[in-house]
Amino acid sequence: MKSSKEILGMLVHELLVHFEKAKYFNKNVRYFNEALGDTSFLLSGLLDSLLQTKSDWDKSKWIDDSLITSVNQSDNKLILEGVMIWGKTNTTQQWTDPFCFEMDIIKKYKDFNNFTFFFCDVDNREITYEEFIENRDYWVSSQRRWKYIINSNKVLPI
Repeated sequence: MKSSKEILGMLVHELLVHFEKAKYFNKNVRYFNEALGDTSFLLSGLLDSLLQTKSDWDKSKWIDDSLITSVNQSDNKLILEGVMIWGKTNTTQQWTDPFCFEMDIIKKYKDFNNFTFFFCDVDNREITYEEFIENRDYWVSSQRRWKYIINSNKVLPI
């Protein structure tokens, strides 16, 4: 199994490959997974790795994949939002929760530095993947109280 740092390196590489194209993405699509290559499962792998260090995270849970619903960039920040799909050991049932991934960008060096991962909305319970398929707008919200806020400078060595 890869470490969080190794997964982050793979994610940064994938984002660099697709970063410049992000401003030209068709904003009328529901999910940006295809346009971002392997980003969706690298995000889920990174989150899974980071959550394993949290004492209140049920270790029988595992993150399967993500659906990226929004890609935004400013001069110094890349923001990916969407839905994480997760399961539990010994069951085929899967659930969904929202996420937001923000990463600082140092354009001068074409490098990414410092990220924050937000996961799980305290005010809205997780829903099954089947419920999500029936109501894909369930997680659409402009306001969230995040259960998990994971900052890179607190979890990864420099």
